[in-house]
Amino acid sequence: MKIYIALILAAALCSACGNKQPSESSNSQSTAATQSTPAKAESSKATSESTSGAPVEFIYGGITPDKTSISYKIKVNTDKPIEEVHLALKETDSGGKVVEQTTVAWQNIVHSTQQPIEKGKTYEAQTPLDPGATKAECLLKEVIFQDGTRWTAR
Repeated sequence: MKIYIALILAAALCSACGNKQPSESSNSQSTAATQSTPAKAESSKATSESTSGAPVEFIYGGITPDKTSISYKIKVNTDKPIEEVHLALKETDSGGKVVEQTTVAWQNIVHSTQQPIEKGKTYEAQTPLDPGATKAECLLKEVIFQDGTRWTAR
């Protein structure tokens, strides 16, 4: 839980530094920011979610070997400038009970500084898991563009 609080505080600090207001809030879901790096190669174990005409391709890599995070890649397919990508994350324990269900807000944040999200690039990122989680499902939820418009996955 301390990790989530730290991530939320870091996201709030980054938002304040950029003089931008959060584009969405929800009472039942929390938001976590993640750092990312451009990916060099795509894993054969990854699960790709490609929606025809989607501005991004989401590639879910599953739980990391140390079982503390999930890994994923986001490939940008649009010229339209992207502000952030929302992912639906559902974490369950070994008995199948939902431990956490949240929205992850991915931005291209490197060393606490938001960087542009560029067409044609594939970004690799990780999001920490709740300590009680043994399984995680993650899906592309929506893309928020810099002009305030949204693309929502079906």
